[in-house]
Amino acid sequence: MKRYKHLMTSAVLAMSAIFVSASAISANSPTKNCDRNCLLDQAKQFNENVLAKTITKLPLATNVQIRENTKAISLADSKWMNINRILSVGTFTDSIKGNVIEHVAAETLDGKSVYIGTRLKITEGKISEIEINFDDSPKVKLKNIAPYDPLFNTLIAPEDRSTREQLEQIITRYFQGLTDHKPVESDYDPRCDRFHSGERVTHNARNGIEESGEVGCYESNLGQKPWGPASEIRIALTDEERGIVIAYSILHYSNTTKKMQINEVFKIIGGRIRMIDNIGLMQDAILTSGFTN
Repeated sequence: MKRYKHLMTSAVLAMSAIFVSASAISANSPTKNCDRNCLLDQAKQFNENVLAKTITKLPLATNVQIRENTKAISLADSKWMNINRILSVGTFTDSIKGNVIEHVAAETLDGKSVYIGTRLKITEGKISEIEINFDDSPKVKLKNIAPYDPLFNTLIAPEDRSTREQLEQIITRYFQGLTDHKPVESDYDPRCDRFHSGERVTHNARNGIEESGEVGCYESNLGQKPWGPASEIRIALTDEERGIVIAYSILHYSNTTKKMQINEVFKIIGGRIRMIDNIGLMQDAILTSGFTN
C-alpha cells in the first residue's frame, strides 16, 4: 500500500512539473498574433523610417518578400524612398491575418502628388511581406483623399454590422461581377461611390477614368464592359467593427494586352457597399501579384 501511495505521489509530481514547464514555455514564447494596436504601431514605424531614410531600423524578416506594383524589389529601391511628406493616411488592421494596410496621400521630393497603398504582413513580430501599390500618375486627385475620408474608419452600429463571413461573401460576389458583369444589386447602396486614386468615377460623367455616366457602383459594372475576368483575387483584410474589407486582384481587359492590379478598400454598411477607395495601376507585363499563397 505504501509503495502504491509513493508511486501515485511521484506521478502527480511529475505531471505537475510537466504542466509548469509547458506553462513557462508558453509564457516565454513570442506572441504569434499582433493585435490592432500592435499593427497600427508597425505601420506608424514603417512610415517614420521610410521618411527618415532609416529603413535598417525596420524589423524585416530574413526572407521578407517585397513587391511594388507587382515587381519584386528591395525596400531601398521603392518609390517610397522619394517621399518628402505624408498628407493623409487611412490605416486598417486584421489581427487574424496579421495584415495592416494603409492608403497614403503624399508628396514627393519634387512636389508631385502620389497615392500609395501599402500592406505589411506581421509574422512573429517581423515584417514578412510588403506589398506596395504606388500611383504617381497625373490622375491622382488630392481633394478627395487628403484628408482621408473619415467614413472608412467610422464604427458601424451593431444593427448594421455584417459578420466576417458575410462581408467576405459580398466582396467575393463583387469580383465575380467584374468577371461576368452581373453584379448583385442588393450588395450595393444606391449612393455608393467608387474613387480611383481620388478621382470619383461614379455619379460623375466627367470623371476621365471610365465612360459610365452618372451612375452608381452597381450600374457602372452592369452589362458589356472592356474589363474582366478578375484573377488572383485575395481578401487581405476584414474588419467587422468598421465594415471594412480590403481586397486585391488582377483585372484583365479585352481591348488591350495590359492588365490592372487593383487594391480596393470597401466600406460596407447594413450589408451594402457604401464606398470604394481604389488604387488601380494599368501596366504591361503583369504576370502575377507575387502573393498567391
